[in-house]
Amino acid sequence: MRRESCDIAVVGGGSAAFEAAVSAVQNGAEKVIMLEKAPEEDFGGNARYSHTGFRFVYSGPEDIRYIVPNFDPDEFARFHIPPYTEEKFMADLNRVTQHRIDTQLANFMVSQSNAAVRWMFETGIEFEPEKRREIDGKYYFEPGIIVHTIGGGLGQLIRWRQIANKLNVDIRYRSRLASFIGDFRGIKGVQISSDNEDYELEAGSVIVCAGGFQANAEMRARYLGANADLMKVRGSKHNTGEVLREMLKLGAKPAGHWQGAHATPIDAQAPDGGTPLRQDGHSNTCNRYDYTHGITVNSLAERFYDEGESNHSYTYAKTGRAVLSQPGGIAYQIFDQKGIDLFRLGAEYTDVYEEAESITELATKIGLDPIALETTVIGFNQSCSTDIPFSPGILDGRSTKGLSIPKSNWANPIDTPPFRAYTVTGGITFSFGGVSINTKCEVLDITENPIPGLYASGDIVGLFFHNYPSCTGQTRNAVFSREAGRNAAFHSNT
Repeated sequence: MRRESCDIAVVGGGSAAFEAAVSAVQNGAEKVIMLEKAPEEDFGGNARYSHTGFRFVYSGPEDIRYIVPNFDPDEFARFHIPPYTEEKFMADLNRVTQHRIDTQLANFMVSQSNAAVRWMFETGIEFEPEKRREIDGKYYFEPGIIVHTIGGGLGQLIRWRQIANKLNVDIRYRSRLASFIGDFRGIKGVQISSDNEDYELEAGSVIVCAGGFQANAEMRARYLGANADLMKVRGSKHNTGEVLREMLKLGAKPAGHWQGAHATPIDAQAPDGGTPLRQDGHSNTCNRYDYTHGITVNSLAERFYDEGESNHSYTYAKTGRAVLSQPGGIAYQIFDQKGIDLFRLGAEYTDVYEEAESITELATKIGLDPIALETTVIGFNQSCSTDIPFSPGILDGRSTKGLSIPKSNWANPIDTPPFRAYTVTGGITFSFGGVSINTKCEVLDITENPIPGLYASGDIVGLFFHNYPSCTGQTRNAVFSREAGRNAAFHSNT
């Protein structure tokens, strides 16, 4: 078998992999090879199908202005940007993961989040403001999420590839990891299978950024529970878990929530494996995330979760699982014109819906029992606390009263036609189960000792439980990949 060598081998071809490769070169690695399983025309992992927003710590408008220097100053002056502190970020992480997130890793990610985003900008990645909601002349954002990369995920990936090429990173497509060279005592490289040959790549360090197992129906069924094999894949169809299995065979310690996943409500007719982006790359055309300003019912016309529990960024990653658990794995988001008017600027909603002048007519169009849906809507409307002011820019506490399943915020009667329904199902973006790392991004074995020469970042790291605050995945990638590249380069040079 042919052999060659390099300083650092990066397994993967998404945003985490590019960040790790670029960081490694910046920290002294001379020969860095990226190994992307997908063909070139499909490279990029999950980031390719995301708008790639970033949740990070900022003190106010000045931190945001630094990374969007060319944005229109008059419009920027209308942005409402209160500080998003380390304490708020940690509180969000602990709340949505039910305090199961690794405290040391979470603290490291939070403390380094601002520096990592600035590093991306200074390295050549361009940002622009996130989707926002206009209220009384001011623009409001989800807390902690003010920017995404220009051109969405694909735009970010193309820019990273340009940067990597200038740094002479060798990017190899259709290159699958077959096995690691070495064991838990130390990794010396990887064995690769390409279209034409198998070969060994000796490396001073290996950084694994190969994603999780969301595109593997067998692994979803094994780990994620009933009907999980039926979930539609929002992200890359190439993230099928074989690299994760090889790491576990080495003796890497499992981490994260193995029965958990980023699972969101998407269009019921969405394709399986790589849901398409809008033409500008800013968002996925199949996402259905403005449910906070309506109600969601199942095929029995019954509500089944609290649509106003919190801002969508704290609930969307678990809402897809709630939908999947309903009869047929299908649900219907119901809005009146008041709710439609509150869709965020640049949000994902498209013209794939049914609309009617009455709830009864709408029910008929989507195949629900008209009496059942009308009963649900009337009951909901009567329960809304209209004595509490409606304020869509904050958690307003305008809740329902007397319902077995409450709506905790933004409980506005659905009474202004036309009425609209979007049919949704559950879509999976990435799995939460992965391997354990330390703050140097060294992969730990089952005795919690580092496996020399092996580092990891991205979805293959087990970090989240139950849920995650939106846009934390890209931040995790930037923080851990930057650190992995730095430490892998140091290890390779010693």
